[in-house]
Amino acid sequence: MKKISQPQFERLQKINTRLNQWGGKPVPTAELMRLCECSEKTLKNDIGYLRDTYNAKIYFDRKQKGYRYLDKFDLDVSVALSERELAALEAAVGTLAQFSHLAPFRELRSAVSKLEQAVRFKFRQPAEQAELLHFENVPIIPGGELIAPLLDIIRGGQWVRFQHRKFDAIHFNTYHLFPYIIKEHRNRWYLVGWEKTRQEIRAFGLERILDSSLMAFESNETAPAFAPKAYYEKSLGIAIYDKEAPEDVILSFTSYQANYFKTQPFYPYQQEDVLIDNENEFRVKLHLIINKEMVYELARLGAGVCVLAPERLVREMKEFHEAALERYKK
Repeated sequence: MKKISQPQFERLQKINTRLNQWGGKPVPTAELMRLCECSEKTLKNDIGYLRDTYNAKIYFDRKQKGYRYLDKFDLDVSVALSERELAALEAAVGTLAQFSHLAPFRELRSAVSKLEQAVRFKFRQPAEQAELLHFENVPIIPGGELIAPLLDIIRGGQWVRFQHRKFDAIHFNTYHLFPYIIKEHRNRWYLVGWEKTRQEIRAFGLERILDSSLMAFESNETAPAFAPKAYYEKSLGIAIYDKEAPEDVILSFTSYQANYFKTQPFYPYQQEDVLIDNENEFRVKLHLIINKEMVYELARLGAGVCVLAPERLVREMKEFHEAALERYKK
């Protein structure tokens, strides 16, 4: 029975180790084939893989019919990392790879690919085997092509003029904006800036901006300073709330739903904000701005959560669920 060749990552390691042992002298092809238990074709593919993926300078000596390194080379990652650190690195690389189709990240494709190969090698996982970390697919939302030109405009301190259409509108409207940031929310990209006509901060979905209308311009008018982290820390989502103040929201979770909230809260809280935590109920106080995004987030949790305060949010949740129920009665 013909022996099954070992996985590629093991063959690469054997080739690398053997070529390093001979101090630059050629290792016969036949010996590498025996060592790796593979055919000459498979060996050549592996050598090509080392050259293309890891930039290994491997030279074939025709006279001695063997391979050698032109320069000192080690396939293994030189930085000592723990398995936990490698797992974190693999997760980070996977996250970066999801956005590689966007213009600002395209130049990172090569670097991300090399990191993937290095991490896979350290984990001793061949590429053809199933991935241990599986990410949700990030949909390619229209508007991503505007990120690069908008970033240039923001860095240049310029204003921008564009046409934008709301989802419930028929026609495009023209806006003049001093752009602050591009913000991602629920797999959508938004341009946040100071809108000239209304004299207020506004957000615009990139997929609803007419790309041919985008134009940078200079203006003597100045826009207020903007600190995005502080601006959004008391609210959920992308909506702008200049005049709203945060309120104390008290939520009561079932013991089962509490497990999900504790491990992945949709809004951060401190231990002193926990009012009840027992086998029957988890009650917590969150201090934030009440908006539609919060209503949607609470509705997503269904019967697993109940709003206890403030009263106006209780009414909003009742109205939301009642309206949804009415649709099912038709």
